[in-house]
Amino acid sequence: MMNVKKVNDENITFKQKYNSRGMTWQEKAVLISLYHTTMCLKYPTWHMGDTAEHFEVSRGLVSENIRLAKEIDNGNKKVTLCPHREDALKLIDRRYYTRDRKEFTIFKDDE
Repeated sequence: MMNVKKVNDENITFKQKYNSRGMTWQEKAVLISLYHTTMCLKYPTWHMGDTAEHFEVSRGLVSENIRLAKEIDNGNKKVTLCPHREDALKLIDRRYYTRDRKEFTIFKDDE
């Protein structure tokens, strides 16, 4: 019988968790956002580029994931229930565009 060491979730890094199989796009977005926020609190000069470098992804991906995680945290069910990350981004991109261009805080898709 082969001796296989069981991986303990307590010892897994953010990067290992992010790269593990079976994570949903929602979980990945929240994970990156949590890591970024934690590092910003610990290191005041931390920025998105540092988070992107840690996870070996683009700054744009980090930015998008932070925005998605914010929507998830705020209870936006339309975003949270999207089966694909790209569809969720389209929903929030439209909301941000509407707010930026028309300076509203109430959006058509919130009614």
